[in-house]
Amino acid sequence: MILPACIFTYAGGALVLPWTVRGALRAGLVPVVCEDAASPLPGHVRGWLMHEGIDLITTTFPRRGNLNGTDCAAGICRTLAETALRYGATHVLKLDDDTVVMDRRVFTRHRHARAVGLTWPDGRPGAYGMAYMLRADVAEDAAACLDRSPLRPGAPEDITIWEAVSRKGRVVERRFRPHKGPFSALPFGADAVDGAARFDVLNVGTPPRQGWTNRAVQIASELQRVANSGYASVRSRWPPL
Repeated sequence: MILPACIFTYAGGALVLPWTVRGALRAGLVPVVCEDAASPLPGHVRGWLMHEGIDLITTTFPRRGNLNGTDCAAGICRTLAETALRYGATHVLKLDDDTVVMDRRVFTRHRHARAVGLTWPDGRPGAYGMAYMLRADVAEDAAACLDRSPLRPGAPEDITIWEAVSRKGRVVERRFRPHKGPFSALPFGADAVDGAARFDVLNVGTPPRQGWTNRAVQIASELQRVANSGYASVRSRWPPL
């Protein structure tokens, strides 16, 4: 099953992005980096992606910071649908640039589902934007639906997209379990080294209890620890830069 993974990033994700790309490759995904035209990746990162043969596309829809707005959600869905079409894939994955997929089967075992998302058991509606899978036709339909919706500039993309997708049929929601299961939010959800092997998806963008000192450096460091320690304990090491 070909499963493209659209990784939405911008200039501020330059330090983190290579680790996410390596993780996607190691998990058997086809990473497609989606940079923001308003905040493009620096030249050396673009050069690395070209050297590694990674597909890079530049999106022009407004992102409003951390992917907000119904027009942003429509742009994401359209990008997902177009990517699936380009690769001849039935499904496509959306990834944040601070998220690593350890085992793609958390998504592919539900290959007949319209959508598969990861949720917290806290009553928050919908799936979290760090990682979710949509069927190609569902992504296209959601984009068209959101294009017709009234503009809501502050609407988070994940909640907005999940509402559009859920409205027309059943979706699969995998819930977080702190000891083992679909995903964990790091750095305080589980230790990157000791806990990585227990989860299918890891997100390291959640602020630590003491707050960020340097967000990009801390996230990149955490992803590197996963790559070189916890991840390597049960799978081959990721290739170096």
